[in-house]
Amino acid sequence: MSTASKSPRKVAAVALAIGQRTLPAYASRFSRRDFTQPQLFVCLVLRQLHKTDYRGIVAILQDNPTLRNDLGMSKTPHFTTLQKAEQRLLRDANVRAMLAQTNALFFDLKATADNEPTEAHRAEQVAADSSGFELDRASRYFTRRKRKPRKNKDETQPTRVTYRRFAKLGLVVCCATHMILAIHRGMGPRPDTDELHPLMSNFVHNVVPGRLLADAGYDSEDNHVMLREYLGIDSIIPAASGRPTARLPTGKYRYLMQTAFDDEAYGQRWQSETTFFMIKRHQGASLKARKPWSRRRELGLMALTHNIMIPRA
Repeated sequence: MSTASKSPRKVAAVALAIGQRTLPAYASRFSRRDFTQPQLFVCLVLRQLHKTDYRGIVAILQDNPTLRNDLGMSKTPHFTTLQKAEQRLLRDANVRAMLAQTNALFFDLKATADNEPTEAHRAEQVAADSSGFELDRASRYFTRRKRKPRKNKDETQPTRVTYRRFAKLGLVVCCATHMILAIHRGMGPRPDTDELHPLMSNFVHNVVPGRLLADAGYDSEDNHVMLREYLGIDSIIPAASGRPTARLPTGKYRYLMQTAFDDEAYGQRWQSETTFFMIKRHQGASLKARKPWSRRRELGLMALTHNIMIPRA
């Protein structure tokens, strides 16, 4: 099982290397050049690591001159600088490129001068799964407590305080290392069946999967066809969707899942749940962002921070 580094200096060093591989030093030739874009990206990763806000990470950097020296920063950025940098640095294209670079650094993959991959890592088994994140910071006691009936005095059973909408993050992870290979961000609750296509379209370009494991939420003949016939990836997904019936599925691959299911290989699917546990344990199970695009960027940053926290192989 993989372990995550808790050292801010080690995490900052890896994040700085990822930023330098992916981002230009400055956004414009007219920039003030007080800070480079990789330095600001490290600040965002450290903010996520410490589970704090913009003002909080600024205070932490002010109290840690050694950490600032490691990053080559002569002063601390203003919190509004970090807020604006997040909007610019965590665009979808940048998140995908940096996700690929985290895997290139972890697996020690060779690349050209422009960081184009010259080799790819072979991942024997990968697992797909999704999980929800809270949209507020209310305590579990508050959201799960029973509310006493007020309007109807004849009501005997109390009702629960519930919140149905949540942010949803889909992942494809390497079962051997818990490194994230693809992400898909959205809102829930909603089924997973049609989210495997966007997940695989966002797959990093420098890792080649051999077999994909997923739970019954991704069960469909179209998903098997996409994986096996178009992508050349073996798929193991239980054929359990739909109404319970004694009849065998009519689809070629769903029929195969019912008649020749590989239970031993499927036993590694829980590695995706371990990855979600690591993310929520280290970075929290609720989002700080309030607007949809801010939540999307925060989910992308959580995936990047998770990969950066795992020590190199």
